Amino acid sequence: MTGASFGTLFTWEWRRVVVTPLFWLIQGALVASMIWAALDTGALHRRQDAAIARALVADAAHRASVRQRFDAYRAPVTPAAPAVPYWQDPSDVAGFSQYFVAPPATKPHLPLSPLAVGTSDLAPTRMEVKLATPFGIDERYDFENPRGLALGRFDLAFVLALLLPLALILQHGLLVTFERDRGMLRLVAAQATAPRVWLAARVAAITAWAVPMTLIGLVVALAIAGAKLGSAVGELAAALLLVVAYMAFWTGIALLVLSRLPGAAAALGTLAAIWAVVTLGVPLIASAVVSNVVPAPSTGAWIDAQRRVADAIQRDRDRIIAQAVAARPDLSGIASRIATLDHATRLTFLVPETERRLAARHDERAAYAGDQAAWATAIGYIAPPLGLTQALATLAGTDGARHRAFEAQVRAYQLDLRRSLYPLVQREAVDPTPRGASRGKYSLSNTDIIPAFAMTDVPSRHRPATVLPFVAWLLLAGLFLGGVGLRRADRWAL
Repeated sequence: MTGASFGTLFTWEWRRVVVTPLFWLIQGALVASMIWAALDTGALHRRQDAAIARALVADAAHRASVRQRFDAYRAPVTPAAPAVPYWQDPSDVAGFSQYFVAPPATKPHLPLSPLAVGTSDLAPTRMEVKLATPFGIDERYDFENPRGLALGRFDLAFVLALLLPLALILQHGLLVTFERDRGMLRLVAAQATAPRVWLAARVAAITAWAVPMTLIGLVVALAIAGAKLGSAVGELAAALLLVVAYMAFWTGIALLVLSRLPGAAAALGTLAAIWAVVTLGVPLIASAVVSNVVPAPSTGAWIDAQRRVADAIQRDRDRIIAQAVAARPDLSGIASRIATLDHATRLTFLVPETERRLAARHDERAAYAGDQAAWATAIGYIAPPLGLTQALATLAGTDGARHRAFEAQVRAYQLDLRRSLYPLVQREAVDPTPRGASRGKYSLSNTDIIPAFAMTDVPSRHRPATVLPFVAWLLLAGLFLGGVGLRRADRWAL
């Protein structure tokens, strides 16, 4: 007597799953969670986009006000009229550089941003760039409840990384063990069907429905949340492939556990334990190990270093400026007038010195952030939920790497501003512009010399390429675990 083939069993099981209410109850709850999570993330990012828009409007209004004051101060006045203080005069290059230059640097969200919150609820989407701010960072945050931030966001990445495995565990753990718990396994075995063929057909039928329904739910959730799917075809395709690979990984684990055909209680208990270890235990242990191997630089020490350096700079400011002037022949004209320099001109010498003294600690913190990112990527391969979360954030553009690139571009932008304005300020100190009959000094000929910041993102094809190695790893792991499971399913558990 020959048992039914895999194709025949699969067709039968596929038709059976589609009419199973339990399957659709679990799948429906999963899709509803995805829609809720995507809406929550989309709302957060819309609020941040609105804040970015307000910052840009405020900057445009500020620039218009500066131009208006610049033009108004051209009007001639009587000799007895007081001059405008330099910190209120946009036509004074020193006052302009310190008190009127504060353009916003913004990090816009990408079309697929509802996919994952990532770091977007922690890292600022906009920064105010001032010339005297050390290392270019003057962050602007929306107020958020710190306890809420500590709990994390309910986003699509959370649903896919943590709830999707639970849905698969319930579907496989309850539907595959149905015959065993009802004493019907002997009837199946009596058909001369090999246990691995029957198990493979049952799991394949569940997967054949779960995968497309999950992918459709993901696309629907993103569309409802306002994601611009047409502008992120590559990222969307990579996200769908990533979810398929992740489901293959957990299906492989399910096959491994179900290979001995346990009852529902034993199967669910074992799978839940594996889920807890993979999603919670491994990341916690890895985090503890990494924090001991690579200890974090002390935040308190960093703040203390900033305070100490600031105090030392203020105490020795005249000597520091004198040394800088002595090293540059073009500034020899102010060697005897250092004590009379205004605050803005002094900063053109003191700010670079401040950064020089803090550079080692700043570089240490930057190196630590890079090391942490590298460790997190490596740990993601042994804790796939963590790796999936990071990969989804990469596709959404809310990952830490994109924010670090944003900070680097803000820093480069600040240095460009310094290179264009600091020489003008120092040249004015050497050869001051005579004040004419107007209220303004007009050592600056035009206030429209500050270019707007525009973040440059990597090409869109780069993000999908970044996650493909992880996709391959998940597929290989799923195939290996599933293969081992099917190999172990060599006898009926009667």
